Amino acid sequence: MIRPRLLLVYRTKDTRLLGSGAGVIDRTGPVPRLLVRTERGLVVHDVTAEGARSAEPAAFFPGRARGRPIIGAGPVAPDLSHAVLVDANSYRLVTRDGTLLWERPDTGPAGNPVRHVRWVQPSGAEPRVWLAVPPDPAAVGGTDPHKAIDLALFSVAGDEIDRLSIPIGGRQRSVDLALGPDARPFAVGVRVAARAATFRVGCGGAVSHAADRALLDGDPAGSGFVTVGLSDSGDTTDVRWHAARGDDTATVVTCADLLASEQDTEPVHIAPNLTSYSGGHLNDDLLLVEMEDAYDEIETELFGAERWRPSSHWLVSAGRPLGMLAYPGQSHPDDLTVAVPFGDGTWLTHGRDVLYRWGLDR
Repeated sequence: MIRPRLLLVYRTKDTRLLGSGAGVIDRTGPVPRLLVRTERGLVVHDVTAEGARSAEPAAFFPGRARGRPIIGAGPVAPDLSHAVLVDANSYRLVTRDGTLLWERPDTGPAGNPVRHVRWVQPSGAEPRVWLAVPPDPAAVGGTDPHKAIDLALFSVAGDEIDRLSIPIGGRQRSVDLALGPDARPFAVGVRVAARAATFRVGCGGAVSHAADRALLDGDPAGSGFVTVGLSDSGDTTDVRWHAARGDDTATVVTCADLLASEQDTEPVHIAPNLTSYSGGHLNDDLLLVEMEDAYDEIETELFGAERWRPSSHWLVSAGRPLGMLAYPGQSHPDDLTVAVPFGDGTWLTHGRDVLYRWGLDR
């Protein structure tokens, strides 16, 4: 068992909004942030020791959204200068005083939009923002919005700097980016309804993909990425490390590998699987993954819907399982919430009215 150290307790009722679309943890900036969409605008709270002692937001961007409350995990610029608010059919770039700088349509087709917002700030440069946008009608051959997703990088002035096309179709599509130090994607995760695929971005924007594998996280150094998907046996899931260039798969860790690292403890899972919705890199070499039980109809009927999926967090170092995290005062493994790592050796979990920031004594 690995016992993490509690670094920070941040109390706010806004944690109840996480998972509803009205609240999100932003781990893309210089400090962890809690973003909350209200009727008046977008509220930004820094989840730091100073922020825990103050109820005052770090920033506020006025403006009511008429679409989904928050799109993307990073809709606020790292320097808090700008934010992208998403309406039913468009993106709006606004300043801290609510001034509208420009507006762009989201990507179609009608009834099947793909929306994504991700700010980046390369060293020595002004903030830039990746958006999922309609295909460029002037492009040779163009891309069919039913069969591809276009991602474009814009400057604050509204100039398009770069564009990437991901060749995947279907309904209910969403994307997630793994970015290198140059702010360019080296991997793209795509979900189409209940299925997932991960694309490796090569030179010249060409992409290849790992079918039926979901993107968990990108290496902070940009050298590779991690996916979650079915194991070779097909009866469970595993975690795999992929190089950012080439087709190499360096390491594979299965549920059995993780469980074997805790031989002296009672089993906490009956039908374990790994999830791509929680965890990621704590630093270059250390990965946090979440294991949960597959759906059990009988257990659900006996104990209720909220108890059918016990979960646990595990650490892997350089592809080697280290063991399961045992949180202080944690009496039931299914009480765990999503783990949000920040790449500096710490991560966040949350309760009903509180955010917990954790670290390791290593």
